[in-house]
Amino acid sequence: MDVVLGLIENIYEAGARPDHWTVVLRNMADALGSSDAAMGCSSASQVPKLISVRTGPEYLQTYAQYYHARNPVHLAVMRLPPGQATLGSALVSAEDFHASEFFNDWCKPQGYLTGAALNLAAEGGWRANIMLSGPNEYDAEQHQLFSALAPHLCRAFQLNQILHTTQAIGHGMMAALEHINRGALVVDQSGVVRSANAVADRILALEDGLYLNDGRLNCSDRQDSGALQRMMAACMRGGVEASGSAMTVSRSEGHSPLSLLCVPLPHSPQWPGMDQRTIIIFLTDPDARLELQSERLRDRFGLTPAEAALAWGITKSGGRKAAAASRGVSVATVRTQLSSIFDKTGVRRQAELVRLLLEDLDKQG
Repeated sequence: MDVVLGLIENIYEAGARPDHWTVVLRNMADALGSSDAAMGCSSASQVPKLISVRTGPEYLQTYAQYYHARNPVHLAVMRLPPGQATLGSALVSAEDFHASEFFNDWCKPQGYLTGAALNLAAEGGWRANIMLSGPNEYDAEQHQLFSALAPHLCRAFQLNQILHTTQAIGHGMMAALEHINRGALVVDQSGVVRSANAVADRILALEDGLYLNDGRLNCSDRQDSGALQRMMAACMRGGVEASGSAMTVSRSEGHSPLSLLCVPLPHSPQWPGMDQRTIIIFLTDPDARLELQSERLRDRFGLTPAEAALAWGITKSGGRKAAAASRGVSVATVRTQLSSIFDKTGVRRQAELVRLLLEDLDKQG
């Protein structure tokens, strides 16, 4: 009984941690008197994923490249429903198995004379399965143990699929924000940042306005930091129906403030004491967005870097004198560059240029 409970515990550990499947396979092979246990995803002709605890890498390579499509046991397993632990002898007759190229050239040299199999999941012609291989026929007690473990193995694999899908959606959303130059931070109820996309990492690395202290989000300005903590606390209490709240965080001279939008993520208070709330904070760096737009301007209208910077400088400051002062050049230089910008963009007035840039900024998000 202790062996069975230990195996089940390992199986569900693998459900939460897919890298733990090697431990499950090794322990299961030992408990069932098998030489090896392998787990893979395959169709009738392909093996894109295969892990094994004792089969050598050269044998795994030849199996994937050649012998998989010639394995009569696996071809029979493809017809089984998920969850049914079956002995190889029930799938293919000993005569047919021993006459196969797979048995004589791949199994026999390794001492893999008998086997057992289990489909974990099936979808669209693909199967995830576990294959056991050993020198001796499995007895009724070993088959019974394998059958008892089968539903737990299937459920653990389903947990892997759920976790993978959830993580893929989360990572995809975070990565998508980078295309519109938005940072994103996922923060737990203790204030620790649990996840950040690349844009947020770049903003935090500057330590200008926002920075991490022991994994917790802080502001350089004390008043901003207090406002941030209050906003996050209110957002944590807000529930999924809250629309979120926003604030700005000041930065060093010459840099625009960061814009922060805090939104609660859905939570499930199904069990007392397990109401783990998290929030997501969206970061917008106006300077970084303008830099991105400057690159687009250069590509779209053929502006030089200096001209693109001036165009946005005028949009940002609202005038030639302010743009000249912020860039450390004369008004005359600004006037000359502005004339070239007008020619390239097809506008004739400063107001038209500002309108063009703001419209383009709005289209790009």
